[in-house]
Amino acid sequence: MLESNLILKDNELFLAGDITTDGSGERATGLYLRDTRYLSVANLTLDGLPVKPIASRMIESNRAAIISTNPRLDREPSSVQPQSVGIEQRLCLSSRMEAETTLTNYSAEPLELTVGLVLGTDFRDLFDIRGFPRAARGTFLTPEIGDHGFTLAYRGLDDARVALTVGFDQDPVGFLIFHPGEAGGTDGSLANPGTAASGFPVTAVGTTFAIRLESGLTWRVLTTVQPVPATTRPIAARQCLSPTTETSPSPITVDDAALQVLLDRAMADLELLQTTFDQGTLPAAGIPWYIAPFGRDSVITGLQTFALDPGRAIGTLETLARHQGTLVDPAREEEPGKILHEVRFGEMARRREIPHTPYYGTADATPLFAMLCTRALLAGTPSSIDLRQHLERALDWIDTFGDMDGDGLVEYDARPPDGARIVHQGWKDSHDSLHQVDGTPVFGRVALVEIQGYVYAALVGAAEVARLDGDLARAGVLGERADRLRETINRAFWLDDEGYYAQALDGEKRPVAAISSNAGHLLWCGVPSPGQAGRMVARLTRPDMWTGWGIRTLSDTSRTYNPMSYHNGSIWPHDNSLIAAGLIRYGYLDEASRLLTTLVAVASTQTLGRLPELYCGFEREGHATDAPIPYPVSCSPQAWAAAAIPFIVSTLLGIDSGPDGLTVTGAHLPPGVDRATVRAGGDPGPGRTATIERDQDGFARVLAPRPAGVA
Repeated sequence: MLESNLILKDNELFLAGDITTDGSGERATGLYLRDTRYLSVANLTLDGLPVKPIASRMIESNRAAIISTNPRLDREPSSVQPQSVGIEQRLCLSSRMEAETTLTNYSAEPLELTVGLVLGTDFRDLFDIRGFPRAARGTFLTPEIGDHGFTLAYRGLDDARVALTVGFDQDPVGFLIFHPGEAGGTDGSLANPGTAASGFPVTAVGTTFAIRLESGLTWRVLTTVQPVPATTRPIAARQCLSPTTETSPSPITVDDAALQVLLDRAMADLELLQTTFDQGTLPAAGIPWYIAPFGRDSVITGLQTFALDPGRAIGTLETLARHQGTLVDPAREEEPGKILHEVRFGEMARRREIPHTPYYGTADATPLFAMLCTRALLAGTPSSIDLRQHLERALDWIDTFGDMDGDGLVEYDARPPDGARIVHQGWKDSHDSLHQVDGTPVFGRVALVEIQGYVYAALVGAAEVARLDGDLARAGVLGERADRLRETINRAFWLDDEGYYAQALDGEKRPVAAISSNAGHLLWCGVPSPGQAGRMVARLTRPDMWTGWGIRTLSDTSRTYNPMSYHNGSIWPHDNSLIAAGLIRYGYLDEASRLLTTLVAVASTQTLGRLPELYCGFEREGHATDAPIPYPVSCSPQAWAAAAIPFIVSTLLGIDSGPDGLTVTGAHLPPGVDRATVRAGGDPGPGRTATIERDQDGFARVLAPRPAGVA
């Protein structure tokens, strides 16, 4: 079941198939809960030989089927020929994993078979697997064998016990314990996992069943695999045995069948990534690395999907607000009012081997949080907490700790990599994502251009909230701050010879004049003048940035350009979607439609129509004509990538969510679409539905009767 490339998830529990890590070069394959791998070995055998996988299919986000068959089984008086036995494994994730294995005898003769199943794990922390090696590990406990199952367990260096309990609904004929570190190989009818390919030992138990299978008949066994985490908090999940359907068809319906498939997949993936944590529910960033509260990614996803599902944004705001910084803690970079970067729950976090308890090393999550807060408050979206209080705390952080030197800009302290803190604290958070044009790395107090745009948008939104509350004095103060910041951005970052903005200011307040996608976010935030916007659009669409598969993160004329890098020439769908929203804001509809069409083409080349986290930035013409070159360890599904196409479509349609329901302003239909219907949050009720149709002159119009709340 682990050799297939399946991705399954139900709330906190997820199964990752044959996936390479982004750091260590090993496999991330396994069953995970709260940053611990609970299953890393799952070997099914017949007469001691591995079965032969044929195909795997995802049925729902938490269900899959794997089809296999037998190899040649040599025996007397006659061998069993290959493909005589059909094997189907049906997997379902809830608060545990259930695997129903069915064997069918398609041969003409009865068969006596020994079915073997070895299940094992290393109980490793996800950060350890990702490439953050540990100096020491805890201890495997002796497996406990029962009549119908067994338990594997591990005691961490923090003295916390985690376990995996396995049960069967058929009577095994025997169990065999494989001790950690034993040499691999076979032991009778069971394959010994020995030491994992990574070099790390596993604890495992082999189970055998002796069956006689008449011709044409089947045999079944149900295996339950139950992770037992270190904490007593229940594992939230749905039930495997009850009939379920995917719960989130796209709230956008279009008459373009190919686009509809991608919209449906995107919304299903966003539902898959929605996860309940100890402080609330929000979209986890992506599988396999980021099933955790992740400030920046979750907030941007909330902003991308707000018009379609304000409730998702409220869950994100409430979860992050409950973690909002309250004290100054340099080790975790916590400060009063600051929004977290990431929270982790595994052994390495519990022992403070990593600072993610939570870790606050990000400069953009707080202004993004403030942006989303103002959006929710202006829309009148109900919340269980006082969003205004948390908005004010975020604005206070921006004005104090965020502005490190009092110049009106938000900075962070970029230090050379030390293996603990994040060097660059914007969305391009790799250690090598910021260089001067000569290739010199940038350190010191850095002001990223896109973060200033987020702050500007947050101040504009906060001024509107104050005006809504009747506090005109406060609205005036915030509006003046926004105006001053806009002037500062245009004075300090604008590169007139390029018709574009610098990527950042370095510690000496010098422009980092690299041409990057970062500045494109200013269009989304409304910072450039119309004239500047026109020059920016011309610059973004030049061949050094535009690839045919989207806009690169960095110009190919840069000294540090590498189309296979994480942030220095790759292409990120969410990045392109924010730029597209900015293009629409300034009236560049053809360019925005071109970006949408491009991302649709990319998604159509991917498994299940999923946009990946990122892909390589090679030119389409002559290099990657049929499909973009994949980035080897890109997360898929990834929340803000999944939201990219729905975001551009809803922005083109002019859809927003307000106090009285949906609003439609300046509607434009995407290429190839003549009719679109939008249901806010999937709700077809009054004021929650809008239909837009192309008229005989090619213009989009909102159909009558016009629903309540549609402008």
